Amino acid sequence: MTPRRPRPLVLLAAVLALVLAIASACGDTDPAPSADAPSADAPSEDPTSWRDIELTDVEGESFTIAELAGGPVLVENFATWCSNCLRQLGDTQRAAAEAGEAATFVALSVETDLDPAEVRAYAAEHGFDDIRFAVMTPEMLAAMQDAFGTTALNPPSTPKVVVAEDGTVGELSTGFESPEEIAAKLTGSG
Repeated sequence: MTPRRPRPLVLLAAVLALVLAIASACGDTDPAPSADAPSADAPSEDPTSWRDIELTDVEGESFTIAELAGGPVLVENFATWCSNCLRQLGDTQRAAAEAGEAATFVALSVETDLDPAEVRAYAAEHGFDDIRFAVMTPEMLAAMQDAFGTTALNPPSTPKVVVAEDGTVGELSTGFESPEEIAAKLTGSG
C-alpha cells in the first residue's frame, strides 16, 4: 500500500499555523481589537501608576521605580528565554557600567511566576552586574500594559522606557539600542 500524500489544504493550514506561531513569538502580530473594545495599546488615565508598585529585586530588597528618583532610570522589560533580550541587556550593561552612579538601570522580567533566584543566576551568568533585576508582579505587569500597551510586555521587541530625573516618564521604545544610544536617552540628548 502506498502512503497517502498530504492534501494541499492540510499542508497550507500547517504552514500558515507555523508562520503565525513564529510571527507571534517575534512580536510581529497583534490581534486587532473589536470596534467596541478599548485598545490594549491605549494609554491609561494615569500612565505613571506603575512607578509606585512595590517590587522586590533578586537580592530581596523592596523598591519602587518612583523611589529611584534623583537621576535618570532606564527600565527594560525582558524574559530569560529571549535571545533579543540577552543581546540588548549586554548593551544595557555596557551603558550602565559607563554611567556608574549617574543613572539607574532596572531590568524587569515579564515572567511573573519565575523564581527570583533564577533571574539572579541569569544576571550573574551573563555578567549583568550594574543592572538591578526584579521579577514583575502580576499587578506591575497589568500596570505596565495599562501605561504602554502590550508592546511593553513583548520581550523580543526589547521594550525600554526612561524615567527622567524629575520623574517624567518618556515614551516606550523598542528595538536594539547601542550603549551610546542608551546614554544619549538618559542625558536627554537622544
